[in-house]
Amino acid sequence: MKKEKTKNFSEYIEEIEEIIETLESGEIDIDEAIKNYEKAMGLIEKCKDILKQSKLKIDVLRKKTEKGWEIEPFEVEENEEKDSEETEEEDELESEEDEEEEDEENEEDEEDEEDDDENEKLW
Repeated sequence: MKKEKTKNFSEYIEEIEEIIETLESGEIDIDEAIKNYEKAMGLIEKCKDILKQSKLKIDVLRKKTEKGWEIEPFEVEENEEKDSEETEEEDELESEEDEEEEDEENEEDEEDEEDDDENEKLW
């Protein structure tokens, strides 16, 4: 079995960009487009994980102790679980906020339509 080389952030981004170009071209059927979309979403998750790990490393390196700058060990898995839970909660909140905004916009549109109808009746 051949071991796959671990890709870096830039390689994932390039692959995502290629998928986007393919999807935007419209030259593939719907089944292939869905497969490409799913693959791109998986690659985006990998990019997010890389960014989270990098942020954790930076945070750890920034901690200054009495001895000076010191690197502290960290557990990525624990932080990833917390981050993924926080991300899910944030996504739910954003989704609720988006729904509320849409409801408000719909209400405003309905009010505008009612005002337009009343103005037409007056003229």
